Amino acid sequence: MAALKAETLSLTFLEIGLFGWMALMFFVFFPAPEHLHPASPACWFLMQVGMLLGFATAYPVNVWLIRRGIKEAM
Repeated sequence: MAALKAETLSLTFLEIGLFGWMALMFFVFFPAPEHLHPASPACWFLMQVGMLLGFATAYPVNVWLIRRGIKEAM
Protein backbone atom coordinates (compact mmCIF):
# COMPACT_ATOMS: atom_id res chain seq x y z
CA MET A 1 0.00 0.00 0.00
CA ALA A 2 2.88 2.38 0.76
CA ALA A 3 4.40 1.77 -2.68
CA LEU A 4 1.03 2.42 -4.31
CA LYS A 5 0.72 5.75 -2.51
CA ALA A 6 4.30 6.74 -3.32
CA GLU A 7 4.33 5.84 -6.99
CA THR A 8 0.82 6.45 -8.34
CA LEU A 9 1.14 10.22 -8.73
CA SER A 10 4.72 9.98 -9.94
CA LEU A 11 3.93 7.46 -12.68
CA THR A 12 0.73 9.26 -13.64
CA PHE A 13 2.59 12.50 -14.30
CA LEU A 14 5.37 10.67 -16.16
CA GLU A 15 2.76 9.12 -18.43
CA ILE A 16 0.98 12.45 -18.92
CA GLY A 17 4.22 13.95 -20.21
CA LEU A 18 5.20 10.96 -22.36
CA PHE A 19 1.81 10.01 -23.78
CA GLY A 20 0.76 13.64 -24.24
CA TRP A 21 3.88 14.24 -26.32
CA MET A 22 3.42 11.07 -28.35
CA ALA A 23 -0.26 11.85 -28.98
CA LEU A 24 0.72 15.33 -30.15
CA MET A 25 3.33 13.86 -32.48
CA PHE A 26 1.00 11.15 -33.79
CA PHE A 27 -2.16 13.19 -34.36
CA VAL A 28 -0.93 16.77 -34.94
CA PHE A 29 2.56 16.75 -36.42
CA PHE A 30 2.42 13.40 -38.23
CA PRO A 31 -1.26 12.98 -39.16
CA ALA A 32 -2.60 10.27 -41.46
CA PRO A 33 -1.34 8.96 -43.82
CA GLU A 34 2.18 9.84 -42.58
CA HIS A 35 1.65 8.45 -39.07
CA LEU A 36 4.68 7.53 -37.05
CA HIS A 37 5.39 3.83 -37.32
CA PRO A 38 7.07 1.88 -34.49
CA ALA A 39 9.72 0.62 -36.92
CA SER A 40 10.89 4.13 -37.85
CA PRO A 41 13.87 5.80 -36.16
CA ALA A 42 11.86 9.03 -35.91
CA CYS A 43 9.31 7.30 -33.69
CA TRP A 44 12.00 6.05 -31.31
CA PHE A 45 13.77 9.42 -31.23
CA LEU A 46 10.52 11.23 -30.47
CA MET A 47 9.74 8.68 -27.76
CA GLN A 48 13.07 9.54 -26.11
CA VAL A 49 12.13 13.22 -26.22
CA GLY A 50 8.80 12.20 -24.65
CA MET A 51 10.65 10.40 -21.86
CA LEU A 52 12.55 13.60 -21.09
CA LEU A 53 9.27 15.52 -21.01
CA GLY A 54 7.77 12.82 -18.79
CA PHE A 55 10.71 13.23 -16.42
CA ALA A 56 10.16 16.99 -16.42
CA THR A 57 6.48 16.59 -15.54
CA ALA A 58 7.13 13.95 -12.86
CA TYR A 59 10.03 15.72 -11.15
CA PRO A 60 7.99 18.39 -9.31
CA VAL A 61 5.53 15.73 -8.15
CA ASN A 62 8.39 13.61 -6.79
CA VAL A 63 9.86 16.60 -4.95
CA TRP A 64 6.46 17.29 -3.40
CA LEU A 65 5.99 13.63 -2.41
CA ILE A 66 9.44 13.55 -0.78
CA ARG A 67 8.83 16.79 1.14
CA ARG A 68 5.49 15.47 2.41
CA GLY A 69 7.18 12.26 3.59
CA ILE A 70 5.09 10.03 1.32
CA LYS A 71 8.09 8.95 -0.74
CA GLU A 72 11.66 8.35 0.40
CA ALA A 73 14.59 10.17 -1.17
CA MET A 74 17.05 7.95 -2.97
